[in-house]
Amino acid sequence: MDIVTLGGETAATDADHGFDAETFKEFISFDVGDGEPIYYHSVGKLYRQPGGEIIADVEALVSNRLVRMEGDEAEAVCKTLVLYRDPETGEILQDEDGKHIIREYPYIIARFERKDRRLVIHTEGLSGPHQNGHYGLAKVSNDKVFAHRSGDTTLFYWTLYGEVETPIGKVWFNEAYNGSTSPDVMTMNRYGTLPAFAGMGDGFMQTTAARIDSYEELPEHIREYVADYAPSHVAPPADDAEIARLRDEYLGEAPPEGPKSEAPKRLSNEEIADVVGQYFSSLRLMEVDELLDLFTEDALSWDPVGTPPMRVRDKSTNYFRVLSKIFDKMSLTEDDIFVSGNEAAVRWKGEAKLRRKESEVKFDGVSVFEISPEGLIQNVRSYWDKPGLMASL
Repeated sequence: MDIVTLGGETAATDADHGFDAETFKEFISFDVGDGEPIYYHSVGKLYRQPGGEIIADVEALVSNRLVRMEGDEAEAVCKTLVLYRDPETGEILQDEDGKHIIREYPYIIARFERKDRRLVIHTEGLSGPHQNGHYGLAKVSNDKVFAHRSGDTTLFYWTLYGEVETPIGKVWFNEAYNGSTSPDVMTMNRYGTLPAFAGMGDGFMQTTAARIDSYEELPEHIREYVADYAPSHVAPPADDAEIARLRDEYLGEAPPEGPKSEAPKRLSNEEIADVVGQYFSSLRLMEVDELLDLFTEDALSWDPVGTPPMRVRDKSTNYFRVLSKIFDKMSLTEDDIFVSGNEAAVRWKGEAKLRRKESEVKFDGVSVFEISPEGLIQNVRSYWDKPGLMASL
């Protein structure tokens, strides 16, 4: 993959960004430590824009080590591992073949330079895996780094901007960082193109990180993950020889494969279509018990979308039993079923007749079913004209 170069020095040479000699040293110590490895452990969320739907929980482990500090210059080496988790179960998201959904930076070299009252940061780093399983090399320069003192605390903030042409179109991002020395915490807000696993469109990622000064103090679950799947992330690169080896390995034709475990259980399209077919069949026959057995215990129904969701198996509402008492006939017949992932969208035609009336009314709509790995309906969202139907009846 080609080397991507972003950013640059664009601030005025006499710009005052708050960096005197003391603040420069304070920033280096805060960001990359004083020689021994330090760690930042991040947690947060990935959202879809503009609706704000949560796509995934985000967890990241960053390891940094200062390797050189001479006057107004410093250099550090780093590694980063980003994990994406199911927001409900906390499980690592996986591809169909079991590969974990991650973003990895096998190495980053960061060079810092104080120029009068400005700080300039130059980084070179590997990142991936991208859609083809390969990694890329990026070089980023940034001189929009600012420091501000408030009592005994120093606050740092900076933003990275990027826009890259790729085989699948333009990818853009801006990452806004905020740090505090008391306590040592850092936040990151990232706007930009969503990761490939999340599909097309833009998103927003928000994380908060705590600085941890030894590997043993990291949360046990992240240390267990590293031990099982990513042992190279115990510490940043040891030396230039390791960085050279990583560059050759990850930029080669066959880069190392990322973490992988047993592929998650997934229903086939035919199995999902069969569950949906049973729903419509049982509804036509008003087989209430059979209908309820098709749903998970906490399944929700938006019927239609725009009205408050109902918990299908909540005995206080008796969702389907109420329907069977009001309607002598509530027949929905599926016209088309479109299955994608663990969801099915169904276009249907309906016929309804109240028990106290002779006339039947025809109507139509669309329902979207979300099916659990166990083959039960988790949620159903239906789109139809309820006020129009009730007025006709």
